[in-house]
Amino acid sequence: MHVRREADALSQMLAEHVAMPFPPGCRRLDIEGQDMVMLDADAYGYAPGVSKF
Repeated sequence: MHVRREADALSQMLAEHVAMPFPPGCRRLDIEGQDMVMLDADAYGYAPGVSKF
């Protein structure tokens, strides 16, 4: 059941994240070789698969 609670929490965080607009100040921002738009897109792409146990 512990895994289910963590998956539910991840689903809630993802829903909150998707509801927020991407910060304009982070567009074209690159930190240590990581583009922030791509990092955001990657997280969005991976999280739903992880949250469906």
